[in-house]
Amino acid sequence: MGTDAREQARDDAGRSGRDIHVRELSRLVEEHTRALHAFLLTRVRDEQEARDVAQEAYVRLLQLDNPGAISFLRAYLFKTAANVALNRAKQRALRRRIDDLDRHEERIERVTPERSVLAEEEVQVLRRALFELPPRCRRAFVLHRFMEWDVEKIAAELGVGARMVRNYLLQAGLYCQLRVRGLSPADARAKVPR
Repeated sequence: MGTDAREQARDDAGRSGRDIHVRELSRLVEEHTRALHAFLLTRVRDEQEARDVAQEAYVRLLQLDNPGAISFLRAYLFKTAANVALNRAKQRALRRRIDDLDRHEERIERVTPERSVLAEEEVQVLRRALFELPPRCRRAFVLHRFMEWDVEKIAAELGVGARMVRNYLLQAGLYCQLRVRGLSPADARAKVPR
């Protein structure tokens, strides 16, 4: 048998194997399309998406080099479809996160010079307001807000009870808020409960 004859025999065997593969897949499609569609609907909850995933799973089966090596084509088909559905869900979630980041960046980019100046002014007012507070009240507020200490730790640091620390935090927060809103130190003090 010459080289050409062997190549022809190999091509015929390969074509024959592909024909068997196509017939097996055709039978698989006919027998399990409805079941696969129902299975996918429970995962993706969208008719068109279920059809697309099923189609992609069938295409992957068609691309197998040796489908005879897989003894349970139906199980392989369903597992492949489940994996395709999972991958698509992950891709959609990733796209949503990227879109959210893009929207966040757009908001940051929309900071105008006027807004920037206003924010800087608010920071200056807040800084002044902090220094207008009584020392223990200011210390409690700074430890809680900036150092993230809990009330009990602040109480131990200042030598007062937890209730007094909560009172300091309430007074400082309200006072700073009123000052940032534009009230004078005297007006803000008058509105803060003692």
